[in-house]
Amino acid sequence: MKLLLFDIDQTLVNTGGAGLRALDRACQQLIQLERAMDGISPHGKTDPAIVREIFRVRLKNISPSQREIETILEAYLSFLKDEVRLSPAYRVLPGIISLLDHLVAHDGAAMGLATGNIEMGGRVKLERGGLNRYFDFGGYGSDAEDRSELVRKGAARAAHKIGRTFLADDTFVIGDTPLDIEAGKRAGFKTVGVATGSYSVAQLLEAGATFAVSDLEKDRDYFLRSTFMA
Repeated sequence: MKLLLFDIDQTLVNTGGAGLRALDRACQQLIQLERAMDGISPHGKTDPAIVREIFRVRLKNISPSQREIETILEAYLSFLKDEVRLSPAYRVLPGIISLLDHLVAHDGAAMGLATGNIEMGGRVKLERGGLNRYFDFGGYGSDAEDRSELVRKGAARAAHKIGRTFLADDTFVIGDTPLDIEAGKRAGFKTVGVATGSYSVAQLLEAGATFAVSDLEKDRDYFLRSTFMA
């Protein structure tokens, strides 16, 4: 059996910037910082790490306490629900529902999440697209600020949920950024780059992906062959 751990943003869904707008609103409300994400890339980072970077970059190297990070993310979550619901550009990425339906029916597949989103934030992003039903477990930014740790957490939850341990060679971390790839590699697992975000197939392979695809619709057959025949 193969374990497939999916990233969310730009791998499963595109929220049309809902998360960035929600975090901007939270920072404006709580620390009076306008356009908090200016100059900060969120790609592949955990939510707590992004908040820490906002303090470091935008607030002149101020180091937030754990409670300050949690308070901002609580406010972020309250804004995120409306931002996702109202986002005109929200979409499930091409081929995702078809692929997930196929994997659900496959006896040799178990699916989970490995995302930098805090768990409730990730669930909000998936809910509008009807994707939560595919994922009973995962590793989240609320588990660990370090992405490789949350990947390991997702694999541990899979083992507990399914009732078996997955071999490292049978575990695939799937994401759209070099940080997804790096985290999966550091956790000791295989990695799949999906070039539906800001990085190309070549960049994801250069980051060390076991293999990479342009998207999960056009390259679905290659993705399935490469995972289940590995």
